Amino acid sequence: MPLKFFIGSLNLVPFSYNLAMKRKHTPKTLRLTAEVWREGNMYTAYCRELDLASCGHTVEEAWQNLHEVFEIFLEETSKKGTLRELLEEAGLISKGETIERAEHFIGQIELPLPATR
Repeated sequence: MPLKFFIGSLNLVPFSYNLAMKRKHTPKTLRLTAEVWREGNMYTAYCRELDLASCGHTVEEAWQNLHEVFEIFLEETSKKGTLRELLEEAGLISKGETIERAEHFIGQIELPLPATR
């Protein structure tokens, strides 16, 4: 049975991303791309920009669990003072009140497989 992929954009709650600089900044929104696919009887949710993943028994549960992973990631890296550096390494840039990937396109490609013998 072919895998079904669900691709979407997640907008996370605003956060102060520049704690390491010890200056006050207006909270921004982090926009990330995540995909969910079925693996056996579970769904896997994955964010390429930050290399974070989670899973669940339904698509909704996988999304919810991935969102929780994001929140933990943001909280812990903020505490360590490494959040800004990690976001920059991931290629995320500030665009007004949003931090997102500079230019990113997602699509589906269908290719014929070679005949098998």
